[in-house]
Amino acid sequence: MIDSFLTYLRNEVTYSPHTVYAYGCDLRQFAVWLTGGAPERFDAASVTVQDIRAWLGQLARKGLTPRSLRRKLLTLRSFWHWMRKTGYAAHNPAADVELPKLGRPLPHFVRETELESITAESEFETADWEEYRDVLIIDMLYSTGIRRSELLSLNDADIQLDAGEIKVIGKGNKERLIPIPTQLCRRIARYRELRYAAHGAGAPKFLLSHKGRPLNNDALSRIVKVKLASSTAERKTPHVLRHSCATALLRDGAEINSVKELLGHNSLATTQIYTHLSFSELKKNYKSAHPRAKKN
Repeated sequence: MIDSFLTYLRNEVTYSPHTVYAYGCDLRQFAVWLTGGAPERFDAASVTVQDIRAWLGQLARKGLTPRSLRRKLLTLRSFWHWMRKTGYAAHNPAADVELPKLGRPLPHFVRETELESITAESEFETADWEEYRDVLIIDMLYSTGIRRSELLSLNDADIQLDAGEIKVIGKGNKERLIPIPTQLCRRIARYRELRYAAHGAGAPKFLLSHKGRPLNNDALSRIVKVKLASSTAERKTPHVLRHSCATALLRDGAEINSVKELLGHNSLATTQIYTHLSFSELKKNYKSAHPRAKKN
């Protein structure tokens, strides 16, 4: 029965070989446990909710993480969903088992002092348009909290320096305006001058590659990784700079609903994660700096 299910995943759902292999491992592990080491006697139709809970409980006691337990339960749910769909079972016992809750990880960010160094005025004292573009990318991601996809899709016409704002089309095709500070306006104007000298009018896209074509996602990720190489951030991606922007805003007293609108979040709960991050950083600084904390 398990082999038939895996064939279905491989041929009809077209899951990747890696995913099919993982499903197979989970199901065979459960079958071996349930039958006491005789998986050939595995009767999927007779499995109960109690059987599944007992198996997951044993794995939890052995130290399996909630994320891994969740994945195994989702595997079982998919298997019995297929069993019901094909008429081999009347009920999905795994559907009655609650998914293990996952703690939401705090987002990574780059320290403000490091970003100030990376985007210092001296870093913009270059006539090489590509070098200038690379530093400007970091500055824009950090100063505006714009998503990488939004930045890559920007046309020159979307950036209104006189008004000090950028028009972006975010998730769900929603349009929003992002304010840009005077210093960033000046840097954008200088980039346009250097880019025009190298490529003329060229494409309408704001960010271009060295060949004068629109910059792509892989190139943007490489640029950010190189520019953040000197930072202590665990992850060096465009999205980390978005996290850094939100964290800095809330830490310095920005109203949370304003940050939500700036970032284009659909839910306030998404923005609230940055308040936890700011408090986590505050506790760390307190423990390392306050004399009473040091004594403890």
